[in-house]
Amino acid sequence: MFHYWTDGSTEAHDFSTILVGLFSEATQGAADPNELLRIASAIRAGNRADWTQAFCAMAERVFALGEDAVAQLHQQTACESFFRAFTYFRVAELMRSFDDPQKIPLYLRALESFKRGLSLSAHSSEPAAVNYGGHRLEGYFFKPQPANSARLARNGRAPCVIFLSGADALPEQNFFRGVQWLTARGLACLIFNGPGQGGTIRLLGVPTTPDYERPVAAAIDYLIDRTDVDANRIGLLGVSMAGYYAMRAAAFEPRIRAVVAWGAMYSVLDDLWRCYPPLRRQLVWIAGAKDEADAEARLKAFTLKGVLGRVRCPVLITHGVNDEMVPVASAQRTYEETAAADKTLRIYTSEEGGDTHINIDNWSQVIPTMADWLVERLD
Repeated sequence: MFHYWTDGSTEAHDFSTILVGLFSEATQGAADPNELLRIASAIRAGNRADWTQAFCAMAERVFALGEDAVAQLHQQTACESFFRAFTYFRVAELMRSFDDPQKIPLYLRALESFKRGLSLSAHSSEPAAVNYGGHRLEGYFFKPQPANSARLARNGRAPCVIFLSGADALPEQNFFRGVQWLTARGLACLIFNGPGQGGTIRLLGVPTTPDYERPVAAAIDYLIDRTDVDANRIGLLGVSMAGYYAMRAAAFEPRIRAVVAWGAMYSVLDDLWRCYPPLRRQLVWIAGAKDEADAEARLKAFTLKGVLGRVRCPVLITHGVNDEMVPVASAQRTYEETAAADKTLRIYTSEEGGDTHINIDNWSQVIPTMADWLVERLD
């Protein structure tokens, strides 16, 4: 993987990993590589204040370009600008801790930018709301792209993939991490703010939960009430920490017909908390814990031990051999204990690219492979 910051520190590595991921997202309109390089040139390795300031400055500049384009009736230019502004505001927010006064305002600016971009785009989408635990979990439903809308449809109903985010990530990120690949292949897609994620943790204060089959079941309930979704062809894709969520849901929710763990996670405590300490403060927050000891106690329940024998639908597990956050042994153990007859473990190496967490530097190959696998299993 390419490293822009090279002082050898953990934060410099994390900065480079995020930057490489943004280059990957740029292929789907989330950013511009040259804007990213101009931003990076203003950031000292590991300096979070530099990071937020540089990304926020570019976000404001690009958002203003979007407003100028709206005033001139240049709809596509405005759409593209607002999508890029979303990414830059989002990434500026990323380095702010949960109690930082900048965090929520930056999140709201990111959300505004994304919604404005989406409203001007050619993608067919609509707001969605999943009812869970007395809360409305906000999200988006994306229809298959018009040129491919009839490709997999039966009697006007398309197969649909629920795409889960990891940790505290925003579901809107997934629009640039796979949604467009899925809809281009004739699949509908639902993304939403699950417990511990996006606006659900930031605005509602709803922490994550080990029994993630419950919010997934609520999402499926939403889908089966739609007249344009085939209730018998619902797939599930979980990225990063949602590698745990997705496999857990597949074990207990029989309406899932195929599942992809994009980055396996057998045990959040053993494979993330203990393996990658830099994320502990974030995990304390999304677990709703008061301190690290409380978080450790809560995270013990986030394990696939004893439940993978219940997974019967087709399974694809994608992992990097040198994943620095979640060891490859987690993927191997998840695969070995999964009872599904149709199961595949795909490990990416450094030679081919994609050997790090969620294959961050090889999405042009990894995501289409997952999307094609879902098409085959849901067709």
